[in-house]
Amino acid sequence: MDTKTSIEIARNILNNAIEMNMSKEIIFKISQRIDQYIVKYYIEYGGLKGGFSEEKNQ
Repeated sequence: MDTKTSIEIARNILNNAIEMNMSKEIIFKISQRIDQYIVKYYIEYGGLKGGFSEEKNQ
């Protein structure tokens, strides 16, 4: 499964957990996992396009 798909699935799981009023700890762990997937995605695909990375170089 590619990283983008993992992010989408994890977001759906997070939304469902919030709607079901799950504990804050579980929601936090899901959110952390999404953050890990996002970092992995940016590493794989060369970072931001047209945003932060260009501003940083100026």
